[in-house]
Amino acid sequence: MAFDSRYDDRDGFDVAFLRPGKLDGRVFLPTLSDKLAAQAAPLLSGKGNVLDYHHYSVILHKARRFAIYSAASVDFSGRFLIPRNKDVWRVDPRISADLQVTGACYQNNQFDRGHLTRREDLEYGADEASAIAAADDTCHWTNCTPQAATFNENKQLWAGLELHILEQAVEKSRFKAQVITGPVFGTRDPVIPGFPGVRYPLRYWKVVAAINASDKLFATAYVLDQRSQIAPAPRAAPEVPFTPYKTFQTTIANIEALTSLSFTCGQGAETVALKLFDPLARTKAVGGYLPLESLDDVVMSA
Repeated sequence: MAFDSRYDDRDGFDVAFLRPGKLDGRVFLPTLSDKLAAQAAPLLSGKGNVLDYHHYSVILHKARRFAIYSAASVDFSGRFLIPRNKDVWRVDPRISADLQVTGACYQNNQFDRGHLTRREDLEYGADEASAIAAADDTCHWTNCTPQAATFNENKQLWAGLELHILEQAVEKSRFKAQVITGPVFGTRDPVIPGFPGVRYPLRYWKVVAAINASDKLFATAYVLDQRSQIAPAPRAAPEVPFTPYKTFQTTIANIEALTSLSFTCGQGAETVALKLFDPLARTKAVGGYLPLESLDDVVMSA
């Protein structure tokens, strides 16, 4: 399938993905606070700030030049086994090129070009050609952040969370999830050496929503923290500052406090807080962070 450089065929994040055609179970794009919305990069067309791609959507932070969030509708049951060729990263012409951090910032340093919405998660579609197009669409600079290899290549915790949740808790005939990921923007985030205007995030968050085997919506939240492995600003980071990242399960309420985002879902005609469906919010870990040593530590029921 040829790449559509006009972006006319992009469906974006599907709010009704978990229960097509039904009002219950809709998961909406996060709502930005007024202050954060003022920092969202506008589309050159003047039509809002949401960049739609195949199966996922992004809003970019115009000062930090990385995504505020990347929200994907993921169907693990319909994935194709696609050989991984060399990624071709693209500037998105729908938004100012000056607001996109590109390849130079990922060269001659410890950083990988890290997907927020993972390429592997979008390897699905009506046929193999559409699955390849969706996977290739994740290689936009708007969906990329600087990630050390110990994070970007870790398949046991951060990278395996959503698949683990689906394998353990979701009715196998569904095997779908809404996966929303983004960085935590801190005022003391370090600068990429040689690029004084580009600060890289020290923490990342992830919210995963799905329908469980009891036909009920649930949503879980996570933070990946690397602050203890990096020298604080204004000192320069060591040449190899990273040890394996620490992954925590936390509450959606905590993610909202960290990010100035609000997560909502549909219950009938009503819009309600997604945190009402967070199992960790109903446990002894309320307000805190649960360290994850293995995927078996993930809390998926109260």
